[in-house]
Parts: sequence; C-alpha cells; structure tokens
Amino acid sequence: MAQYLLLWEHDNTRIPEDLEKRKAQHQGFQDIVRQQMKTGEISQWGGYAGETKGFCIVEGSAEDVHKLTGRWVPWVSFQTREVLSIEQVIKATAAM
Repeated sequence: MAQYLLLWEHDNTRIPEDLEKRKAQHQGFQDIVRQQMKTGEISQWGGYAGETKGFCIVEGSAEDVHKLTGRWVPWVSFQTREVLSIEQVIKATAAM
C-alpha cells in the first residue's frame, strides 16, 4: 500500500470574514477530518500553528488520494507526494 504526504492550504478567499461564520466553517471542516480519520481515509493530520496550511498522510492508491482531495475543492488545495518507507528505499537502492 502506498503512502502519500498531502500538503494542504485553505483558499483564504473562501474563509468568511464574520468570526462566528468562520468558526462554524472551521468546526465543520474539523468534523469531516475526524470522520476521515475514523474511517481510515487519513492516517495522520496536522495544521501548522498560526497558518491556514497543514499536512495529512493518506495510505492507499493514487485513486484514493484523488477521491479524497476532490471532495475538498474549492476550499482547499493540495500538493501531493508519494513517500517511500526505509525498506522501500533500501530495496530500490539494492536494485540499482
């Protein structure tokens, strides 16, 4: 199973100026993330302190990543990197 590092960033033009509306939006997003973690769609999630950016780890296929990220458009954009474990790096290095 592949692992992907997703670097996410909120589209700040879609964040409400009104504090209560902004708070409600953030809480709604947090509920979605909790559900995605509960179902295993996301294995780790974090937000950078003081920013509207963060990261998450997805284990699965490229199709799984595409499905997950597509649900966040247009509120969030992603940079996606497939990552290798040390075992995968050792195996690839040995095969050179």
